[in-house]
Amino acid sequence: MRRVLKIVLPLIGKSGFLKYVILGILSGLFSFLFINAVNRVIGLLIAGRFTSIQKEYIIAFASIILLFIWIRRTLAVAIINLSQKLFWTLRKEILSTVLKASFQQLSAKRVKIHSAILSDVHILTDASMNIITFATSLVLAIACLGYLASLSMVLFVITLAISLMGVSIYHFSTRKNNQQFEASRSLENEFIDNFNAILDGFKEIYMEPKKGRYIYDKKIDAISKEAYYNNTTAFTGFLNNQITGQVLFYVLISSVLLFFSIILKIPVNNTVSFIFTLLYLLGSIETVMVLLPSLMRARIASNHLMDLQKELAEEEYEVQGLSQQVKRDAFESIAIKDLEYHYSATKTSFGIGPVNFQVNKGDTVFIYGGNGSGKTTFIHNMLGLITPSDGQILLNNVPVTSERYASYRAVFSVVFSDFYLFNELIGIDHFNEDRWAYYLNLFEMEHKVKIENKCFSTTDLSTGQRKRLALIAALMEEKPVLVIDEWAADQDPYFREKFYTKIIPLLKAEGLTIIAITHDDKYYYCADKLYKMDYGKLIKEEVDIEEVKVVSRNSDLI
Repeated sequence: MRRVLKIVLPLIGKSGFLKYVILGILSGLFSFLFINAVNRVIGLLIAGRFTSIQKEYIIAFASIILLFIWIRRTLAVAIINLSQKLFWTLRKEILSTVLKASFQQLSAKRVKIHSAILSDVHILTDASMNIITFATSLVLAIACLGYLASLSMVLFVITLAISLMGVSIYHFSTRKNNQQFEASRSLENEFIDNFNAILDGFKEIYMEPKKGRYIYDKKIDAISKEAYYNNTTAFTGFLNNQITGQVLFYVLISSVLLFFSIILKIPVNNTVSFIFTLLYLLGSIETVMVLLPSLMRARIASNHLMDLQKELAEEEYEVQGLSQQVKRDAFESIAIKDLEYHYSATKTSFGIGPVNFQVNKGDTVFIYGGNGSGKTTFIHNMLGLITPSDGQILLNNVPVTSERYASYRAVFSVVFSDFYLFNELIGIDHFNEDRWAYYLNLFEMEHKVKIENKCFSTTDLSTGQRKRLALIAALMEEKPVLVIDEWAADQDPYFREKFYTKIIPLLKAEGLTIIAITHDDKYYYCADKLYKMDYGKLIKEEVDIEEVKVVSRNSDLI
């Protein structure tokens, strides 16, 4: 439970935690006071001394009930506020940690993050609703035991022994139950992984339903069966503990009534008070036992959350934070020297390099190469998404160190091949309406999309039109370098030609530096520099521009 408190305590502070504890203790004590008052009146009734309505008892009962209601309501409202605060704070903390993580970290831990937000946060929130009830029941149980000791020390010792027997049974079986919960939590990651596979790969599944059936039948069905077994086994274990505790108390109550009250010659009113208190004690212990599974699951969930945060934090390799944007006028060049990247620690694994590359202000650079040649890996290294295994990147002849990576990445506006189109312009402090209208007209989107308060009227467009809108959004950032990956692949022939022959020159005239991955060889002449990526090596091509133009004209005639 210490890890659960480590998560909850910062949200409410020590004074807030003390308030919850005091309210919980008072709630338990007033429950006990009510039991004690009832026992007193029963004792008076048995003795024949309660024969008329007595104001002091009416006032006492009314006071206890009203105070109990006020305390319980105050506590319940506080718990509701705590649970909602916990729910949204944990979600925000996870996402805040994600935003501080590197691209490599997020790629490796995407499933864990998804599971944490969808599963662990909910489990901890539910536990926060139960933990005060758990504490209140515990306080009531302790108070009841104290009261039982005042009635009969012998019966108190017997009751304590029975209680310790139940606790011992719980302790020895709880380890196995927790292992079952741990296994189920690990299976949750596998389920999320396959769930994402169905959603992300639905086009492929729709084309070939066998793929979907395989994931469902071989993966999800197996996960569900194993999780079902683990959870039912764990919950059944806790149920067995609960029933064992009930049976022990029922045997104790029967023994007090049938044997001990006679053998020990306990007065009738004490026997009745003892039994009555035992029933309340049983109710408190049952509440504790019922809530234990959710608290155990909360402990496991808190472990996963704290481990995830620790993993993301300890792997940070750069100083994170808001970047300082480099203005177009301040940008001069990017130089890459002897850059290498390998996907594992050994240089025998697939990778790229050594790569030497230079792009100067106003350059238009095209890069092409076959699938698997290393184009995307090179671009990810150049953009600062992943850290090179070796080599150096220089911005304006200044080495890009870990402290400068965030500002270095701010040099680029990017439209990836697997781009994500936000439904509004994000990260733009000053919206230039004239520039927006100009780009909208240039990309022939003025009749497709409107904008209001930086929000697009729609993103329900064709893939080509969505790419145009994504590129407009990137251009509105007014950064010095534009990087696009197979941007024109989804454009029709007319607009593809317009992009290379008219739009790129216009962007270049604005002072924009352009780096494009493209296979449109008929438009290679539109680039200032042409590179080929081949088996991880970046090779500069010396192209006869006039020859390319002739090839282009001939291909148009075919």
